[in-house]
Amino acid sequence: MILDRLVLKNFKRFRDEEICFKDGITGILGNNGTGKSSIVQAIFFALYGVQATGIAADYIVSSFAGPKEKCEVRLEFRIGGDNFAVLRTFKKGKTATHEASFYKDGKERAHGVSDVEAEVKRTLGMGPVDFRNTIYAGQKDLLTLLDNTPAKRKEWFLRALGIDYLNTESQKILKERIDVKTGELQRKEGELSAMAGRQSEEEFARLQASVAGFHATIAEHEKARDLLTNRRKEYDAGLKLLAEKKTAFARLQQQEQTFRSERDKDTAQARKLEAAIALVRDEEAEFNKIKDVAGSYEEMRQRLDGLREKRAEYLRLNAELGFATRELADLAARAGKQKAKIKEFEADVRMKAELVAKIRAGLGTQQEIAEDRLEQAASFRLAEINKRDGTLSTQLERYKEERKKILVDQKTIHAAGADGVCPLCRQKLGDHFGNLDAEFNTKLQELADKAVADLERQEKLGKEKAGIEVLKPSLDAVRSLTEKLRQQPVYEAELTELEGKQKKKVQEQKAIEESLGRLDYKDEVYQACEQETTAIQKVQMRAIELEKKIGQGLMAQQHLAELTAKIAGRDAELKRLADEIRAAAFNPDDVTKLERAVSETDASLRNEEVAIAHATKDLRFTEEKIADHKRAAEQIALLKEHVQAQKDEIELLKLTRAVIAEYVVYLMQVVRSRIEGEVSRIISEITGGRYEQVLLDEDFNLVIRDADDDYPIDRFSGGEQDDIAVALRIALSRYLAELHHVHESTFLIFDEIFGSQDEERRANLLTTLRTQESRFPQILLISHIPEMQGEFANTLIVEMGTDQASRIREVE
Repeated sequence: MILDRLVLKNFKRFRDEEICFKDGITGILGNNGTGKSSIVQAIFFALYGVQATGIAADYIVSSFAGPKEKCEVRLEFRIGGDNFAVLRTFKKGKTATHEASFYKDGKERAHGVSDVEAEVKRTLGMGPVDFRNTIYAGQKDLLTLLDNTPAKRKEWFLRALGIDYLNTESQKILKERIDVKTGELQRKEGELSAMAGRQSEEEFARLQASVAGFHATIAEHEKARDLLTNRRKEYDAGLKLLAEKKTAFARLQQQEQTFRSERDKDTAQARKLEAAIALVRDEEAEFNKIKDVAGSYEEMRQRLDGLREKRAEYLRLNAELGFATRELADLAARAGKQKAKIKEFEADVRMKAELVAKIRAGLGTQQEIAEDRLEQAASFRLAEINKRDGTLSTQLERYKEERKKILVDQKTIHAAGADGVCPLCRQKLGDHFGNLDAEFNTKLQELADKAVADLERQEKLGKEKAGIEVLKPSLDAVRSLTEKLRQQPVYEAELTELEGKQKKKVQEQKAIEESLGRLDYKDEVYQACEQETTAIQKVQMRAIELEKKIGQGLMAQQHLAELTAKIAGRDAELKRLADEIRAAAFNPDDVTKLERAVSETDASLRNEEVAIAHATKDLRFTEEKIADHKRAAEQIALLKEHVQAQKDEIELLKLTRAVIAEYVVYLMQVVRSRIEGEVSRIISEITGGRYEQVLLDEDFNLVIRDADDDYPIDRFSGGEQDDIAVALRIALSRYLAELHHVHESTFLIFDEIFGSQDEERRANLLTTLRTQESRFPQILLISHIPEMQGEFANTLIVEMGTDQASRIREVE
């Protein structure tokens, strides 16, 4: 199995990261807590789900993921020439949502958590525990393999190979089963003792004698019941005949009642129709009076529609005229404001001219300066004054230093006197003493004169600078006025545009007034027409209503004729039914007498049935007690068989525990032999043939063959011990892979195996692992030691950002 790509989204501390795995040794480096080991957990999660990671489900999804976001991990890998991918998502809310898909060569082969787990196990040939033991080794694994205590080394091998589970769990399970079976045996024996004490042969004989007496009583009551039953049948036949007569008589009475009710209903309806027909005659006369007026409604409505169109046009033109009048007033007001603003510009022009003249006078230049260069000229002049002032200040400082130096030299000469030696030329002063003193005074006077002249120049420059500083507000005002006057052409153009709009709007107003004159609309004519049309419409509605009622009157006349014929038919039917009722011979007293006899017979039958039921109940109770006695005897026999079977099973379980314990010893001998051979081949490859055999005795003491003699592991150097530990761990991976028939090359993961080694032992471990690249094309080494960065063929750095999310970057 070769890893190709791992994509992480909202997995633990990873927000959105992708790793492309390469062949060779890959170092995964980073500080503790940045998420290095989370990459391994993501591989286990993708293949086998949440439980394989060894972390709680609550911590799978990133804490910074949104409430609607989910964790998603995609792992792509190769086995042989086939490409596989597993996509797994997980979301933790009120209920956990866990989904998975498995792909082979781009086609989905399984969907759903259980189906994908089964497909992964089938493809890899092993479950999560064996897979972890095959490809993953932590720092504690190597330390345990190098431990001087063989018991810890043996315990580690038993756990990694799954043998401890076979031994411990099987012994535990068998012990639990033996205890359960022993408890069941004790309960069965107690139950057997209790049941045997309850059995009585005398009681059984008494119950059998009672059964015969119950049968005789039941037979006597059944005979009396049969006699009463036959009498009840005779009564039933008489009742049936009377019931048929009663039914026929009731049917005739019902028919008579129905026909009488229908006749009365039709008679009432006929009277209502006669009254309605009488009213229709008055409404017909009213209709004839108003039908001509109602017919003129359509003509009147058309005239009103024409006036409505005129009125709508009149209202529209009036609205447009009002709008045009308001627009003219608005345009006039806006034009007045523009003229006022343009008038203001004239005052600004005069003010600007005065300020420019003042600034030019203040600058005191001989030539005329353009308005747009006044501010620049003032800045240049200030810069020149500052420069000259700085020069004069420097000269004054230099005069001070020269004066100090001359005074020091003069003091030195005075101290030496005429008989002294000149401190400068180292010659006797003599006659030169007086000349030197006068020369010093002359120089001091010259420096004083120069300083006075420069101070006067400085004072003059200060006054000139103050005069220019005073001009700054005027310069700012000129600049503001210039910016403001640039808007004058805009205001003049806007005024011209407003005046043009005024002329156009006046023409529009005149055209609307002419259209109103041509329209010739009078609102009083429209109102009169509308009222007249409304009145005629009411007359038309009344005419329509009357016409409908006249039609209904015609229908009522037809319906009255039909009802009259129907009433005559009902009278004939009622006469016929009265004759049939008189002919029917039926006396209700006969029914009453027969029903009383039936009631008395039924009471006697119930008494007999009750007696039979009581006797039957007693019989069944007795038979059940006899059956219980027989079942108890059968259960006692069956319990005896169960007790013996439980004893046999307990002995078999004890024997199984002993056999498994012996098998574990045998299995460890076989596994130890296989691992010894594998370790010996690997240590020979790692050491170049220097060490060719590693032995594990029954107590898991570790010895290495060196120069035809065996030595314990603590005899070798730290680097050699590391080689042996790595060889043991790789041998276990090879053994587990072969045990599960996995013959393809795969990858290995070593987590923090460099933590306790110095630089030399770390380099030795890397050299050791490079010898195994032919069998393990991909080896992932996780470490928090930054100095390891340049030691791998490929390096991945895991870092935590300011947002607390982990990121992965590949180092070239």
